[in-house]
Amino acid sequence: MKPMILMLSLFLTVSNFAAAKDKSREYYITQVYHCSSTSQLDAVDAYLKNIYLPHLHQFGIANVGVFEPITNDTAKDKTILVWIPLKSLQQLDQLDQLKEAIDPLKQHTLLSLTASNEALPYSRLETSISKSFKFQGQSKKETNFERSADNIYEFRSYESADEANFLKKVHMFNEGKEIDLFKNLNFNALFYGKVIAGDRMPNLIYITRFKDIADREAHWKSFVASAAWKQMSNLPEYVNTVSKSDIILMRAKSYSDL
Repeated sequence: MKPMILMLSLFLTVSNFAAAKDKSREYYITQVYHCSSTSQLDAVDAYLKNIYLPHLHQFGIANVGVFEPITNDTAKDKTILVWIPLKSLQQLDQLDQLKEAIDPLKQHTLLSLTASNEALPYSRLETSISKSFKFQGQSKKETNFERSADNIYEFRSYESADEANFLKKVHMFNEGKEIDLFKNLNFNALFYGKVIAGDRMPNLIYITRFKDIADREAHWKSFVASAAWKQMSNLPEYVNTVSKSDIILMRAKSYSDL
């Protein structure tokens, strides 16, 4: 009986430690509004600036990022990306409860971005939930350069063919020290997250930040040429772990917190 009690006590201690440690991990909502016209884009822009971000701020959520791809002017599919950091999944549920409390038959500012007889407010809204990596549990607002209109925010998405390869790629960032390499080369990573709910899985996403386009090119040149990257990228356990990658270069909207 005593060995059983001892094992149970040890299990509870480890579980409590893991739970306490996990409290330092954040969750992120990533929303992408897809628009087919400039008028749709302007409507979403006004909604986010005047209604949605003030609502999130009032709820106690700070450091919300709102970004626009640098190719939006010429793209057929024009997008706006909203990144929302959460301290816990409970915060996500509380946000949902606020919406559930709204009577959809009555006017409410949060429901102001709705379809009319003339036009749809946007073509599609894509949403995913991600959890921070254990080796960077907290997002980082600060950068080593001043904010300006020239700043570049690079959103990357890495999909894997299966869970095994996905976990290897996440391991590469954490234990494999790819995050350390980004830090050493001053990539100013905002966050790293593994997607736990979304239409692209298994998948990890992250955002790095640069002073301008030239700064971004110089950083990636240093990254690819580094001995650390050459060593880790050639390890057999990390080869072919990514089946699809997407890169979006963005600029922050004037009302973005970041």
